[in-house]
Amino acid sequence: MKRCGFCWTLARGGQYVDGHEHVDIVTYCQDIFLPAWHALEPDLRKWTSVGGKLVEEEEEVTVSGRHTIIWFHDESTFYAHNRRKKRWVHVDEKATPHPKGEGASLMVANFVSADYGWLRSPNGKESARVLFRAGKSRDGYFTNGEILKHAAKAMAILEKHYPHEDHVFVFDNATTHLKRADGALSACSMPKSCKEWGIDVLAKDAAGKPIYGSDGKPLMRKVHMMDGLFNGAQQEFYWPDGHENAGKFKGMMQILEE
Repeated sequence: MKRCGFCWTLARGGQYVDGHEHVDIVTYCQDIFLPAWHALEPDLRKWTSVGGKLVEEEEEVTVSGRHTIIWFHDESTFYAHNRRKKRWVHVDEKATPHPKGEGASLMVANFVSADYGWLRSPNGKESARVLFRAGKSRDGYFTNGEILKHAAKAMAILEKHYPHEDHVFVFDNATTHLKRADGALSACSMPKSCKEWGIDVLAKDAAGKPIYGSDGKPLMRKVHMMDGLFNGAQQEFYWPDGHENAGKFKGMMQILEE
């Protein structure tokens, strides 16, 4: 096999491509993402390679008079039991037991740009980096709430130290990066008739952390769905105070009749 160009090793992994050619993905890329990037390009700094190093091209006056900085959100997770699967082993080396499983994890989240590198203050004392110890008995789980807090932390640094530039955050399409308001409009599971009904959302403590029950599962609480709009006017989905069914969901039949 070696003479034929083969070697016994771990297969090389490439990029994940599942779903990249789906119609909705291609449409978003062609009709939304690329045009948006093209619109930003005139205000971006330009870079070129000189002697194997990236250097900024001679500065030109931008269309808006301000530079735009693109910040890419980055998340990396490391595990306590990470180790090389292949290495040089001496003929006399004995087998040693290893811990089972991946072990405790540590996630590092940050923002990075071509202009400044990792997002931090000029003196390096303030940083947008977040360390998150995932697990029920640790920091919980990285949800939409943590994404929003991280973005707020990054924006505070930019507003304080880089107010002379415009900034754009770029997130990938992970499910934790997609979030609607807890009471956002949705026809899913709407009851047909009038009844006590609301949307289940995570119960959180004063620090914004999920609350867990004795069985280890996160506790939920009910919230009202937001009111809708019909012909430009607000349409209430719950009966108002003073009505015989005050506080109850009107039901889809009543909403459609209105």
